[in-house]
Amino acid sequence: MLTSKKKRLIQESIRSLTRSHAAAIAQIEDTISVLIKTLELEVPDFGDPELQPVVDEKTFSITWQNRTCFLGNTLLFWLFHRLAQSPNQYVPHVELLDDVWHSERNSSTIRGVAKRLRDELIAAGMLQLASAIDGKVSGHYGLFFSWNIQNQT
Repeated sequence: MLTSKKKRLIQESIRSLTRSHAAAIAQIEDTISVLIKTLELEVPDFGDPELQPVVDEKTFSITWQNRTCFLGNTLLFWLFHRLAQSPNQYVPHVELLDDVWHSERNSSTIRGVAKRLRDELIAAGMLQLASAIDGKVSGHYGLFFSWNIQNQT
């Protein structure tokens, strides 16, 4: 016969397992979404250089459609630079933190810098490029567009 204390402990254990399994399932679903979205992407190669953003490491700027956004040697520039290295792919927060910040930080740090980056691009007249910065998948950011990126070093 179960005592009320044992019943309560069993119920608490069931609730705890339910929560942890729900979190694991959510992470698996997010990962599956990222993989499906990555597989579905087709990147046409447009020959028109005006359609291709140019990331210039010498001037810390982004040039796109005859517009230039000077970001300076800032996290904004290096975040765009890193995302541009993997176009049309999601990059995990952990990887961004290692590559851009070179240290452990909170994921909210990335969200703040991504928002400021979008704001700078919009101010420079690059709304479509700003909209290409995608953070909709939990724990990931990506630069999703249908043209290829060029780097100048």
